[in-house]
Amino acid sequence: MKIVIATNAFKGSINSIDASNIIKEAWLNVRPNDTVINLPLADGGDDFDHVVGLRKNGKWIEVSTKNALNHSHTYGYYKVNTATAVIGLAGNCGLSTLNDNEYDALRSTTNGLGITIKKAIDDGCTEIIIGLGGSASTDFGLGALYELGLKCLDHNNESILPNGSNLSEIVQFELSDLIESTKNIDFYIANDVNNKLYGPQGAAYIFSPQKGASKKEVEILDRNLRHIADIAQISTGIEVFDVEGSGAAGGTAAGFMSFLNATQLSGSSFIMDCFDIDEHLLGTDLIITTEGSLDNQSLNGKLPYQIALKGDDLNIPVIALVGNNLLNNSHQHPFSSIININQKLDNDFKKFAEENLSLTTNELAKLICLYK
Repeated sequence: MKIVIATNAFKGSINSIDASNIIKEAWLNVRPNDTVINLPLADGGDDFDHVVGLRKNGKWIEVSTKNALNHSHTYGYYKVNTATAVIGLAGNCGLSTLNDNEYDALRSTTNGLGITIKKAIDDGCTEIIIGLGGSASTDFGLGALYELGLKCLDHNNESILPNGSNLSEIVQFELSDLIESTKNIDFYIANDVNNKLYGPQGAAYIFSPQKGASKKEVEILDRNLRHIADIAQISTGIEVFDVEGSGAAGGTAAGFMSFLNATQLSGSSFIMDCFDIDEHLLGTDLIITTEGSLDNQSLNGKLPYQIALKGDDLNIPVIALVGNNLLNNSHQHPFSSIININQKLDNDFKKFAEENLSLTTNELAKLICLYK
């Protein structure tokens, strides 16, 4: 048999590269004669920068940046060839830069992303590719844009350091420094969602609760996004609130399209193209993919869903190994099977994730032996 392992990260526990290696080792322990192809992938979120950067033979450049709460830490980006930067929001200033008890949707910002982008530009990069998933903030990307020179002004013409809580205080923007610092730079933003900027299916209502927002804070963030979209449109003449994907990363996609004329990319499609996945799937008997939590959002453009669609088109069965399956029989999906890797309900998933993934793969391979 030929098996393609096309993994996505188990957020907060196993990265995509480690997941693919664990599955491959466990599978070959049972079926050593199978051909197993490892494709550690990503969508726009966790691991995007590492997966793309390593695939393109990029060089890791360390950067002194800031986390989601503007505390200093070290992260970086991949420099590919001489002029392309591959940057992940998640590792620079996303949820992964905070402890679980630090989540603060109102105060979190994207400043760290802007610091890293500025370093890449200073290093000579003229093409910036950014994975937008895994964010902790709902700030319209203004923290990042602030670091690139955008001035956010209040009623007193005073400059504001923006975050999710104070967007309503901004009444105008000063763009001259931003325009100068980003001229002749091409921006591409890869995201893994189709949500619009605001409203019931927008950035605040759908994503900010997992960033620590209470019901009241969700309402504040949604109002603030509505306000700032109007102010941005006055400054740029660009209307983005109704664009699919504009709600990605707390509206960072909308902000970057407004002020940087950024081009949106499907994170999963971009990654699959990078890995020539169609070529790898020729003659494949089974695809195994992974996801931390499979839910409604997963059916809205995320990598495992895209992998399953591709398998369905090619008549290749696709099995998803997941940490938590929140789909039920009412959800239509193209997966052949969804297997929860948790062995016990009381397990600490993060602690036992690698062991559980290995054990589940082992049992799956044994099951296949009954038929192949």
